[in-house]
Amino acid sequence: MGTDIANRPLKREWYVLHVKPRTEKKVAQYLQTYRFFYHLPLFVKVTKVQRRKVRRELPVFPGYVFSKLFPDERIKMLTTNLIVRTIAVAHPRKMIHQLRQVENVSKGIVNEFRTTPLFKKGEYVRIVSGPFRGTEGYVNRTGREAKLYLNVDILGNAIEVSISPVDVEKIEGKD
Repeated sequence: MGTDIANRPLKREWYVLHVKPRTEKKVAQYLQTYRFFYHLPLFVKVTKVQRRKVRRELPVFPGYVFSKLFPDERIKMLTTNLIVRTIAVAHPRKMIHQLRQVENVSKGIVNEFRTTPLFKKGEYVRIVSGPFRGTEGYVNRTGREAKLYLNVDILGNAIEVSISPVDVEKIEGKD
């Protein structure tokens, strides 16, 4: 017999699925096949291969897929043998906000994308103009250049993006 749906918790819980190397899209495909909710942030990388431009979509956070699952659905995903471990999300609203920030930035970038360790140095700012308008993060200024760092606390990583210093405003009360 199948799983007794009446005994399920009332709502799904957020998990970070730590997956085996280079299997993020395959795990996302399983989640889509089973009709489970998931989020896999991607960015575009264009490279030249034998005089042709090749456009690839790569994961922003290699090795991780975000999903909202019931406990029995999590077990079903573990049976795919593609998941190393699952990490329960203690503060889902904070994670969703951070992922939205990353998604906003990753859509506008080609090839200039990299992750870094968490960043807390600098001022907390909001971008007020340009393609990343509305995005919030920490800024590090060096001369005429500025880098915006978008933290994703649950992974212990941040996204680094080059921005124009004139496009930002400081947000008071956040440090």
